[in-house]
Amino acid sequence: MIDALGLAIISLSILGNWQKAGLVAATALVGFGVQLAFRDPFWFQQVRIRPQSGFQYLMLACLVLQGATAAMVLWQNSVFRRIPGVLVGLGIWRVLLVAAVLVLASRSVMEPISRHDPALYLKQLIIALTFLGINIASFVALVIALPGPQLHKLADVVTTRISLPGSGDRQQKFDRWFPCLAAGIVFVICLLIATLSFGGVPHLDDIIYLFQAKSYASGLMTLPLPPSLEAFDHYLMNSYQGRWFSITFPGWPLALAIGELVHMPWIVNPALAAGSILLLHRFAASMTDRGTANLVALLMAVSPWYVSVSSTMLMHTFTWALILGAWVLLIRTRERPSILLPLIAGALMGWLFLARPLEGVLIGTLTGVWTLAFLQDRRHWKTVALYSIGAIAVGALIFPYQAYLTGDPLLTPLNAYYDVYWGPHSNALGFGPEMGAVPDWGDIDVFAGHSPAEALINAHQNLYEVNSSLFGWGGASLIFVLIFVMWGPCTRFAAAMMTIIVATVALYSLYWFYGGYYAGARYWFMTLIPFLVLTALGITACIREFHRIFPDAMVAKRVGIGIGFLCLSSLLVFESWLAFNRYPEINGYHTEYSQLAQQDEFQNALVFVSTDSPQEYGSAFWLNDFSPRSQSPLFARDLGAESNRRAASAYPGRKILFVNGRSSDHRHVTVTKGPLTLNDLE
Repeated sequence: MIDALGLAIISLSILGNWQKAGLVAATALVGFGVQLAFRDPFWFQQVRIRPQSGFQYLMLACLVLQGATAAMVLWQNSVFRRIPGVLVGLGIWRVLLVAAVLVLASRSVMEPISRHDPALYLKQLIIALTFLGINIASFVALVIALPGPQLHKLADVVTTRISLPGSGDRQQKFDRWFPCLAAGIVFVICLLIATLSFGGVPHLDDIIYLFQAKSYASGLMTLPLPPSLEAFDHYLMNSYQGRWFSITFPGWPLALAIGELVHMPWIVNPALAAGSILLLHRFAASMTDRGTANLVALLMAVSPWYVSVSSTMLMHTFTWALILGAWVLLIRTRERPSILLPLIAGALMGWLFLARPLEGVLIGTLTGVWTLAFLQDRRHWKTVALYSIGAIAVGALIFPYQAYLTGDPLLTPLNAYYDVYWGPHSNALGFGPEMGAVPDWGDIDVFAGHSPAEALINAHQNLYEVNSSLFGWGGASLIFVLIFVMWGPCTRFAAAMMTIIVATVALYSLYWFYGGYYAGARYWFMTLIPFLVLTALGITACIREFHRIFPDAMVAKRVGIGIGFLCLSSLLVFESWLAFNRYPEINGYHTEYSQLAQQDEFQNALVFVSTDSPQEYGSAFWLNDFSPRSQSPLFARDLGAESNRRAASAYPGRKILFVNGRSSDHRHVTVTKGPLTLNDLE
């Protein structure tokens, strides 16, 4: 597909004076794709360049062509001779600092440190920096190769139809529907990935979220302990005083239950993703200008990190929807004082606390402080009071919930579970030898316990993943954020965004696990909106600085086209690589049990699954519906005759089936016995 797109770009560019720019763009797109093709899509994503076929040598040739094309354009335009002057104009030390951070973020150290293999890090770093250099050269070559007269005409068409950063508050023709278009595109893309790549089934902690949502949709906060508990048990399930429940916090499963009621839980996050773009646009327009809001919405729509997370059934998209909703309501209250709006804003922050307490405390407190800082007169004091009342009223519901599930209003079900599962204080924040998983989680938990050194390793891994997946810009996703930090004006709004980044990094440095691999740096997801905003501000700062150095080079128009090209590559290259290579059956979870559950043969059945794999049983577990009227199949582990009879005796009206789960001997789930009756088991 990428090759076809490259050929299409070259074909279209022949029609005008765009030949050189079209060649650079086409080779860059194909080169991006080749770089990803050589990368392992899972875990630490090592790049493996070991061509063993003619096609692989052809891919290497495409990569060489990308670099050669960029170098040719740069040479023809005397760019190499101008580099010293540009460095002096920008400030050598500032440029070196930006370069140093990009080098630091180009390759993670977690795996090499865990394996005591510094040569692995050095090799991967050299490859990553080579790719980074080629990609930056391609971008610079592209913006230089754009033809001046045609660029003027194109810019006139764009600027008379949509607002760009710094273009003022006059509403252009397409301003009104632009955020709606971006939201609609994101909804469709997330829906396609959720149903086709992920198969409409959970693949990680969302297994437990969805199981909990099923219970809530049935009107049940907890379930009775099942017979033969070990046959139905799953990771992150616990019991207390005869009640069986998921140990995760209730905020997100309550929202996910809405999707479960319409039998489409996979549609919730795509809908929230689309709605969040509209909210972010409204928020950014209030804090900056309409053009910057358009750019921020575009960046959000093309961010592979955002699109990927929003295609799962994890809670992270929901958290930003709550935050952005609260911020928009508070801004409206500042413009027009209200009693109801700050109460609702506070309630949304309280709901965030019910979903992720750490982030609820962090963002809720920062939001309250900023609301105080933006007070304009005495009337606005009641906004702070009403916001606080709404947040406390909803957030405080966590305490009776915890008392019901653990017997202690201050003890979370999560910590109660891990105190037994791994040991006391293993899931707590802080440093110490008792922190973290037991047994060891391999390369993703470098040392036993948690220490400041491991916090740095985790932070570096998160930095690498953000730089990779925020936009998928060939190892330079953070470049405009760094440009803003070095050259941008530090406004109150920018300072607020940077505060969220610093606070999030500091907070999660206290936790032993860094939270990545599945869909980007999940524990740093609170930095997403700040990074999007700072990227937009950084693009403006980049244009301003280079316009100062090259006043007659049409810098704004060239950089604008370049950003459009990068946004195109985010979805068509990086996100498509994730969707087709990483996400199908990721972590070993699959859709076969979901397909079996739709068959008439499995209705009102008790299905015993023969497997030793937690992931294999997890693919079936989330389908269990223990509500009294449910006719869907119940899936239990096949743990032997005694356990099976005990489980089957609790469901005497159900037919019994036995299946072999996927394994090295069985590529697919296969029915081995049944339908049987309880008497057949005796």
